[in-house]
Amino acid sequence: MDCIAAISTPVAQGGVSMIRISGEDAFEVAKKVFRPKFPQSDIDKMQGYSASYGDILKDGQKIDDGILLIFRAPHSYTGENVAEITCHGGIYITRLVLQCCLSAGARMAGAGEFTKQALVNGKMSLTEAEAVIDLINAGSEQLITCAKAQSEGALYRRIEGLCEDIIKITSEIAVWIDYPDESEDEDEISRADWTTEIGVLKGKMDDLLETYDSGQVMREGITVAIAGKPNAGKSTLMNLLTGVQKSIVTDIEGTTRDIVEETVMLGDLILHLSDCAGIRETSDTVENIGVQKMLQRLDTSQLILALFDSSKPLSDEDYRFIDIIKGRNIIPVINKSDLETAVDVGYIEENLGKSVTLSAKMGDGLDMLENAVREKCNIKKLDPSAGFLANERQRQCALSATRAVDNAYNALLSGMTADVAGLELETALSQLYELSGKSASEEVIARIFERFCVGK
Repeated sequence: MDCIAAISTPVAQGGVSMIRISGEDAFEVAKKVFRPKFPQSDIDKMQGYSASYGDILKDGQKIDDGILLIFRAPHSYTGENVAEITCHGGIYITRLVLQCCLSAGARMAGAGEFTKQALVNGKMSLTEAEAVIDLINAGSEQLITCAKAQSEGALYRRIEGLCEDIIKITSEIAVWIDYPDESEDEDEISRADWTTEIGVLKGKMDDLLETYDSGQVMREGITVAIAGKPNAGKSTLMNLLTGVQKSIVTDIEGTTRDIVEETVMLGDLILHLSDCAGIRETSDTVENIGVQKMLQRLDTSQLILALFDSSKPLSDEDYRFIDIIKGRNIIPVINKSDLETAVDVGYIEENLGKSVTLSAKMGDGLDMLENAVREKCNIKKLDPSAGFLANERQRQCALSATRAVDNAYNALLSGMTADVAGLELETALSQLYELSGKSASEEVIARIFERFCVGK
């Protein structure tokens, strides 16, 4: 495999930068670029997981001083010999050190090529490799936990368990095909056993597919519109969730005239919030434009937080608002719980569903809101250690495998011969192998590593 090199830290001003070199000739390249300060630190004699301080050279002349780390194959990230040179973190000097490595015999690494080397050398599965980019892009502690579990093989182990179940059943069917039972009663018993086993497998496949929605929401977040009549507390809730004075709050109706947007964390959920203009009849041209934008945003949001002022009876504007949003994915929010309740909560829940009571001003009730969002969006708490589907490629493979398992189950129920079910199970096994990477094509692998940055 070629010797590759790239900058593995962000190309920006900083304290230090690191250039990674990987391949059979990585140490030969390092010897041309790095000279240890102390004679006893001969690069050829350095053990794996050891470091040396020395000079970084260009054409034999010192350009910087730094640290060389050595990782000997196969005990490295890529499974190849790896040398990492840490230099001072200036953009120019970092690029200069990389150029020296390329001049010394390495070639420029492509996007994700170090991780691709690790995959090819059996250091990780395809699902574990995909988790690396999720770990890099993780924007919350929950996402870090999930990506870490995936990178340590949680999904791979779950897939392997499913594959073992399929292999067990197909092996039994294969034996039956080669040595059919002479007794019709024994044949019926075998068919009943296979039907039961495939039924259990169907449940496991369905459980796996269900993890995708929760995982998708954890990674991508939920688009949420905060809507209601003027002065219901929409901007106050927006400011509470963002932790800053994002929206202007006054007692004057129509203060919010345009959509204010922000991405926030509610517990471990990512919410892409839109604080919309209050819905009301108005002759103000600018405010009316804001109301029209609000109505458009309601159509594109995954969830609507419909705010109502707890301290006031429902008004004509409230009734109009309820009629507009009825039938959508809504959480009615009864705001201003710190004041005496005058609103007709029963009417709201009858038309919009179960409500959440909170005080955006006092900061009370956010835990109840988080639970309501989870329930409304059918989000379960992910168990990272159990493994979950993390992207659309994985979902499509799991979906194809599930369909094949369903076909096998239905074949047995409808009285078809067992070999038909066996063929469907082999299709399911093939799809699961593609999911884990055991039989993934070069094209699939190339598409996955396009998402990676150079240097990882």
